[in-house]
Amino acid sequence: MSEIRRKRRFYFLGSLITLGVFLFTSSLMGCQPGELQEGVIEATHTNTGSSLVQLTNSPTETVNISATPETVDVKPSNAVNFDPPSIDPATPIPEPMAGLTLSEEVLVWILLGSDIEPPFIGQTPAIHLLFIHPRFSKASVVSIPGDLYVYIPGYTMQRISTAYALGGIGLLRQTLAYNFGVEPSRFVLAHPGDFQWLVDDIRTIEVTVFYPMPQACGGVRAGLVQMDGALALCYASYRQGMDEADRMQRQQQLMRVIFRKFANDGNLLMLPILYASYEGWVETDFSLDELIGYIPLALRLADVNRVSYYMIGWDQTTLWEIPGYSQAQVFLPIRDKVKTLLQQAIDDIMKPEPLTNQVQTLEAQLTAAYQVTATAAFVENATMTPSPAAPTPTKTPTPPGYP
Repeated sequence: MSEIRRKRRFYFLGSLITLGVFLFTSSLMGCQPGELQEGVIEATHTNTGSSLVQLTNSPTETVNISATPETVDVKPSNAVNFDPPSIDPATPIPEPMAGLTLSEEVLVWILLGSDIEPPFIGQTPAIHLLFIHPRFSKASVVSIPGDLYVYIPGYTMQRISTAYALGGIGLLRQTLAYNFGVEPSRFVLAHPGDFQWLVDDIRTIEVTVFYPMPQACGGVRAGLVQMDGALALCYASYRQGMDEADRMQRQQQLMRVIFRKFANDGNLLMLPILYASYEGWVETDFSLDELIGYIPLALRLADVNRVSYYMIGWDQTTLWEIPGYSQAQVFLPIRDKVKTLLQQAIDDIMKPEPLTNQVQTLEAQLTAAYQVTATAAFVENATMTPSPAAPTPTKTPTPPGYP
């Protein structure tokens, strides 16, 4: 399958209008965990807020920071229609979460990482909830541990990573609406191979490893490490025991690194080929027209400090052993703390800030790279060997004696 898939990426030389789209989706969705691996690693348990990427229609575009957006109390859209459990739960089912304050301008998307390659449908141990304020050009990413024990409507209390496998994106949306009070309008689902090939396609990435991982991924030293797709996938997938917080931090770190590499030095010109390469593998309900419309937003998000990162970690959960002989452990959410975290992630994107000159630099780099590419294509077409001209007919002399 890998050989067929690799050949696909050379077949498409489509329009530049798909550039920002694939950057905005594939970079954020890419860091999905694969198989769990045991080893030794120190964990840090902090919520982080940091930068990613930004886009503008033109270098002179400014953000309107004077208007006060209308806000509403968000309630699950189908709260009265949640199906009752079909299996006795191992722990009491909580009430649906409600009461988040969310502007009607804010987009809610979900980025998922599957643990298995298509055509099989597996669990989604990587779940990243994305809040986007298009007018303020800001976003927040909230990473959710796959082993978070929540109510799956119509089923029972179970790990949230099983919702997609049980009922597709529809059931996952209901699960998020019930347990977090928000229902994503769009989703992107990537598989382990998608992320590995993405890193290889952008010619490796450089990652600052803060803690050495001597017993994982063939041994990873601390410091600046150049990673190919296989190493980056292992780095994003590795987990020691139940230390999900450390793994989510590494996934978020790779998101920033990949996004930054895409945004700089005109590398966005690679995206049309990548878009075609992964079409049919990455699952999404984005239409091409929608993605095209988000290109200016993607460029603004490439500016510094436009994206904040959060995670539902140790401070928002308790470790709990499911009753029975399996001795399986899961995370029980501390609901008031989860709600506080979600509201903080939303509030962060409601604070308008002016754009920096970084956007103009990124646009100039992309423009220069495009001009070089366009010029090379023009020269190649102009110097192509012309087709042989049709032979010029010659007049045959009239023999003597004929008129």
